[in-house]
Amino acid sequence: MDRFTWLVVGGVVSLVVAGLAVAILLRGREAPPDLNTPAGVVLAYARAEARGDPQTAWDLLAPSAQARGDHDRFLARAGSAGGGGDREYLTTEDVRIDANGASVVLVETSTGSGGLFGSSSYARRATVRLSREGADWRIVVPPDDYLLSATKP
Repeated sequence: MDRFTWLVVGGVVSLVVAGLAVAILLRGREAPPDLNTPAGVVLAYARAEARGDPQTAWDLLAPSAQARGDHDRFLARAGSAGGGGDREYLTTEDVRIDANGASVVLVETSTGSGGLFGSSSYARRATVRLSREGADWRIVVPPDDYLLSATKP
């Protein structure tokens, strides 16, 4: 091969290596949700649960929702719910804002690690209700209401 061909091959290899390096560095980094929107609050709540941060999830609940549950029991149950083995992707859809608050559909898509028949995925949808608490949106009915309802003795 002549010198020009070596330069082209070297340039292509350099671009591929640089692209892979950027992909590895950015992999797993998600932009923080916008807490000024109902969808952002729902995503922040679901991400907090997924990473095992129940206090952040609790703080995003409306006072009326917090009153239905016990703080310590919620932290214990929500803290053990996160960190599963499957990869989970969180998105929202069907955001509706009305005079009484808002509703957001949380979509949790889990991808399995595969098995006898290859990889699998499934999506779970849950409608989340929110209300305005001053200037903030807070969750009245979370996607996993059992964490609250099952905590009262």
